[in-house]
Amino acid sequence: NGKITLTGNMDKPIANGDINFNKTRFNFGMLNNYFSIDDEKISVSPEGITFSTFTIKDSTNNTTVIDGKAYTSNFTNYKFDLTLRARNFHALNTTKKDNKLYYGQLYFTSNLNISGTEAKPVIDGSLTINEDTKLTVVLPQREPGVEEREGIIQFVDLDANVADSVLFAAYDSLNTSGLVGMDVSVNVEIKKEAELNLIIDEGNGDFVNVRGEALLTAGVDQSGKVTMTGSYEIEEGAYELTFSMLKRKFAIQKGSKIVWKGEPTDAEVAITAAYVANTPPLELVENQLDDNTQVRNTFRQKLPFQVNLNMQGKLMKPEITFDIILPDNRNYSVSKDILETVNQRLVQLRSQPSELNKQVFALLLLNRFVAENPFQSSNGMTAESFARKSVSKLLTEQLNQLATSLIQGVDINFDVVSEDDYTTGSRQAKTDLNVGLSKRLLNDRLTVTVGSNFELEGTKQTNRQSTNIAGNVALDYRLSKDGRYLLRGYRKNEYQGILEGYIIETGVGFIMTIDYNRFREIFESTKKKEKRREERRKQRELEDSKKVAPVTKSNTTTK
Repeated sequence: NGKITLTGNMDKPIANGDINFNKTRFNFGMLNNYFSIDDEKISVSPEGITFSTFTIKDSTNNTTVIDGKAYTSNFTNYKFDLTLRARNFHALNTTKKDNKLYYGQLYFTSNLNISGTEAKPVIDGSLTINEDTKLTVVLPQREPGVEEREGIIQFVDLDANVADSVLFAAYDSLNTSGLVGMDVSVNVEIKKEAELNLIIDEGNGDFVNVRGEALLTAGVDQSGKVTMTGSYEIEEGAYELTFSMLKRKFAIQKGSKIVWKGEPTDAEVAITAAYVANTPPLELVENQLDDNTQVRNTFRQKLPFQVNLNMQGKLMKPEITFDIILPDNRNYSVSKDILETVNQRLVQLRSQPSELNKQVFALLLLNRFVAENPFQSSNGMTAESFARKSVSKLLTEQLNQLATSLIQGVDINFDVVSEDDYTTGSRQAKTDLNVGLSKRLLNDRLTVTVGSNFELEGTKQTNRQSTNIAGNVALDYRLSKDGRYLLRGYRKNEYQGILEGYIIETGVGFIMTIDYNRFREIFESTKKKEKRREERRKQRELEDSKKVAPVTKSNTTTK
């Protein structure tokens, strides 16, 4: 509500009064968040429009304060002298249903000065993306195109009254903008706890998830050119790659970064992402070994090979290379001679790009190395078993997808395992089908899981007992609604090749899931955790208060 008195004439109106906001609530559809204005006012005078600590609150009572004046004598041309200060303001609260291209939570702190005119506004200051931010951006799969063009052909009534033409011309001018350029220079800080998800291919499920820290300077000049300088250093992240029906998750290494020195699209990237495949190195080093069976068997021990995906160069056209390493910070259960032999072979691979790429894709697709001639394998794997080993992975996923669509009310899981068995001293093909059924009861508090293993191929098949569907049983009861505390009782029936018989294991377990940032937080009491959260909150408010401290400004006159 309010009262404004208008005097003067149409060319130079004189306005006086206030517009009052008392317990005002509103929602922006594109932001999907509620905002409130309590006991605030906007004053109108012959000098213009005045905002006196005009405060807008978000749904959690965090504030954005607008202060200053928009000078005008005709309510058409404006000269700004405004400040906009926000403190952990919750701006965005959307889901995929609200916006398919970007959604999530966005919290920011700002200290911005707005000057200039409506034709050439000037914005400078600082903007901080806070730690509670969790934003998802979906990359479109095709370039946006023009869906509709308006105003290309204009129909004119030659018999129309001239006065009507003047009236409609004035009406059309309301839809045009007098903006001829802007001058923006903002220091942007991104807290390392803020999370960004980038959906690369929504159909396949390829996405990048990162947390990192950034100090950037973003600007827009009067010609409309956008510039950005600074770097974004990744603290942690993951890149999930989907190839056909196979999914592989790469961990983005700490220290990876993106550096801007001009246009946003002209950034330099230096990113390393790693995928770990636990596999024996025998196929990799077979040409370096003699025919001694005992020596070869020592290379059947699985080792954690790390596949590195390296991205270097321009952001829009990076150079992508691969590498395979054995991490140094591991305690290996094999001799130093084995590690030395493997590392020597990896050094050789780096000088043979085609062979290196072959081994990389073998690790990604099959989780194993392949021989230089994959049809003559040193461990006795024939072309038939080589194909079965990869097809079994695909068959597993196909069975699970089929079961999901056909069987309702229960969760069913299939796992086909095809491998070679050396317990007899020679290679024997072995294929098992693992079937599991689970049902949730008592409002999802109780989960009952039963399952068993069916042997489809293997020489010892006739000597092993056949188990029914309830060979393995597990009961999981959620002690808390969020599943943080879980009580489990189980019975597991498993064949042991060394004993040539089944082992039945029965037990009860208590499972507790804890989220923590530092290892010491696991052992802290609830009171200490609350105290630590409160200290962090106060520290954040202290930092924010320093950032939003009033800025001394000099009076300038624009001609």
